[in-house]
Amino acid sequence: MSSARRNPNGSTSSRRSTAFLSPAARNTAAVVYTYAPGRGAEHAMTLLAGYRGIVQCDGYAAYKQVAQRGRAGNAVTLAFCWSHWRRRFYEIAKAGSAPIAEETLRRIAGLYKIEAQIRGNSAEERRAVRQAVSKPAIEDLKTWLAAQLARASAKSAIAVAIRYGLNHWDGLTRFLEDGRIEIDTNTVERSMRPIALNRKNALFAGHDTGAENWACLASLIETCKLNGVDPQAYLTDVLTKLVNLWPASRLDDLMPWAWSRGGELMA
Repeated sequence: MSSARRNPNGSTSSRRSTAFLSPAARNTAAVVYTYAPGRGAEHAMTLLAGYRGIVQCDGYAAYKQVAQRGRAGNAVTLAFCWSHWRRRFYEIAKAGSAPIAEETLRRIAGLYKIEAQIRGNSAEERRAVRQAVSKPAIEDLKTWLAAQLARASAKSAIAVAIRYGLNHWDGLTRFLEDGRIEIDTNTVERSMRPIALNRKNALFAGHDTGAENWACLASLIETCKLNGVDPQAYLTDVLTKLVNLWPASRLDDLMPWAWSRGGELMA
């Protein structure tokens, strides 16, 4: 999410807040908001410095630049979001009769139905089902879309939507090969919705340190929600424990996922 800092002279400088969602590994799941000066590829490079692995994201160009820069070491692999692609066809269908867009939506809905059936299964089980059921459906979808693209006007909305998917095909189909990857980024998008609704209140941080503290607090609140914890009850209990000299050696016990399993932990 873009924001700004109001400078003492009345001018503003651009900043960006970004949310990251960790996979639910070892019974933990977390949303982490980060704040950094600047925008674009340099911001993404700062956030992902030293990271090796999968980044699931939309088609934002900065992430592509991060992947390209790390290509020699194969550091970052991008997995793209089907929901972002689907939205293009939805907007076309919403505008009026659009048989190609409607058929594409129907086929994508079939993929989501498969995902709903395997949600919560192990990564190995999810990959097996995707290979057996989703992969043939997606290969058929690609063949069908390529045929529709050949018939459509090059500058039409449907052609633009189809080309977007075909140009991002490797990233869109990466979830077929790895059961840890989701079909879309909807979970992290939902975690950002409250922040977007609060955009006017949070637009001007006033100071970089204030924006960093805001990101820390937002991380705790959204991680509580992700783990089924009431943020107000959690913060009240944890702050009380810290004031009462909770031992530093047991700070891990106060993380939202530990608190959700143990309830209001006793000192």
